[in-house]
Amino acid sequence: MKSDAPRWSCDICRVRRAVFYRRFSGHRMCSRCLWEALERGVKRSLRGSNLFRPGVKVLVYASALDPVAGLALSSILSRVEPRYGGVAAIAIPPYIRVQGGSWVKGLEVVEAPMESVRYNPLGRLSGGRLWAPALLRVERGIASLLAQDLGYDVALLPVTRTLISMIGLEALVSARLQYMWDLETAAAGGGAPVALGFRSIESEAVSAFSAIHRLDASSSIEPEYRYKDVYKSLVTDDRPELEFSSASTISLLSRTKSRAGCRCRSCGAPVNCELEYCEDCSKIWL
Repeated sequence: MKSDAPRWSCDICRVRRAVFYRRFSGHRMCSRCLWEALERGVKRSLRGSNLFRPGVKVLVYASALDPVAGLALSSILSRVEPRYGGVAAIAIPPYIRVQGGSWVKGLEVVEAPMESVRYNPLGRLSGGRLWAPALLRVERGIASLLAQDLGYDVALLPVTRTLISMIGLEALVSARLQYMWDLETAAAGGGAPVALGFRSIESEAVSAFSAIHRLDASSSIEPEYRYKDVYKSLVTDDRPELEFSSASTISLLSRTKSRAGCRCRSCGAPVNCELEYCEDCSKIWL
């Protein structure tokens, strides 16, 4: 029987025109079905974080690891949170530049008080590149303290499972397993708890969503990946499923680093009790 669906219709709804091919699932998707898939993915990523409830205030921190992903995450949460009686906002640090027209109607934008010494640690870094695991740790600390000071219940970093795999491999290959701690689901920082908002979603889908909705941003600080070739050898075009297994394995390994004991005053990572800050946070915080 001949199908009535258009030749390039969405594989999910079979009505609207497909605009994106999701390699992991093998589905052609329209913009609405992609939005719904990402919304489900965000809810799955934040399962157990107790974010979807009346009165909760969520602050998305735009990250230099993926500047556009911060806009995408805040776009989705600006629609999801009000259904549960919550509020979502986005904090834009001075090293993130949002291109004109990339704002979501009705989204609250928080101007981080970076002129204060307390919130200007990245401004004191030399150079425009920082090793990705260290960058994630530093931003976790800033987001945690900023959310606490501004009265938000939790901070979210727009980190995808792709970035989890890449950063986890960086930590493994360099034998610096202490960075595994930053890749686990919601854990308290030095201030408010911090969670990874896109941990169940691949970067490719987030980039497609951002392009469709014309979200654009850039960062003056770039993440450095020293072992990107290792990641590329594992996750190729014909093996996107390995990205899921890599993220799951790294999540398991990260739990072994979440031991009890003293914590960094900024990012909350485990440290020796004679220290106030971890190795990375001590370089930028007074």
